[in-house]
Amino acid sequence: MGFEVQHKLPIIDLNEQNFTPGTDSWVSTSYLVRSALESHGCFLAKFNKISSDLQHKIFNLSEDLFQLPTEIKVQNTSNILGFGYGTNFSFMPLVEYFGIENAATVEATKEFTKQMYPAGNDIFCETTLKYSKLISELDHGVMRMVFASYGAEKYCDPLIKSSFYLMRFMKYRTPQVDEINVGLHPHVDKDFLGILDTNQVTGLEIELKNGDWITYEPLPFSSTFLVIAGEPFQAWSNGRIYAPLHRVVMREGEEKYTIALFSFMKEKVEVPQELVDEDNPLQFKPFDHMDFLEYLRGGKFRVPRLINDFCGVN
Repeated sequence: MGFEVQHKLPIIDLNEQNFTPGTDSWVSTSYLVRSALESHGCFLAKFNKISSDLQHKIFNLSEDLFQLPTEIKVQNTSNILGFGYGTNFSFMPLVEYFGIENAATVEATKEFTKQMYPAGNDIFCETTLKYSKLISELDHGVMRMVFASYGAEKYCDPLIKSSFYLMRFMKYRTPQVDEINVGLHPHVDKDFLGILDTNQVTGLEIELKNGDWITYEPLPFSSTFLVIAGEPFQAWSNGRIYAPLHRVVMREGEEKYTIALFSFMKEKVEVPQELVDEDNPLQFKPFDHMDFLEYLRGGKFRVPRLINDFCGVN
């Protein structure tokens, strides 16, 4: 059983049958998921629990969100680097984003909605909560598959219980005349696992393991999502999983909207003993994910790869 490949990225169908732990199809699909993250660092997941109608609805609400007055937008703050509202960066002027810390919880979604819509917006709140909960199910399922495929499933539940999410709404505007066309500079994600949904506008470019860059061609809203590994996941796997470098480059006359759910761990991240042997010596020391985010302050976040500097054994 192999995965389908489109635009050089694996596509894996995660349906009700093969997404149920313990079934034969779940075991074989788990191997595909792990293989895709090792070879590409990302894959396209077909996940029909999220309908195309829900995708359309959340993106329409996202566009409305970016129409709010600036004095409202700036109320979206966080003590964690990159978790709140951001815009007008000198080195990447095209991007604007919001963040919901502790996304997929009722309390956080209601609080964000109250900040952005003081008069209330039940449709936004209910849709965002439903969408983020379903995306978190996809995140948990992918993690269980990878852990089980490595024979390290006993470590999965404790790490999942320690996880929390950043839900980010992103908009990339069209570059003006003589303006840099970079939406996001080349970077590797600092979350554990990210799941991205986007409108049908290109711009995201991904570096493959062999050094080639490809342009991600979004599929029409079809319950398909880009799953991408971050540096902490690479460290947890003792270097087996590839965390890909990626960037956003915009073309004139286009606006790109992306919604992403990023997972972070409150508990210490540690390489399972099952992934360390004579042929695969320990590459990363145990580390605190929140300490890693703090380590990025002072401009370090602009350095593409930092996990080795932060917790590498050598």
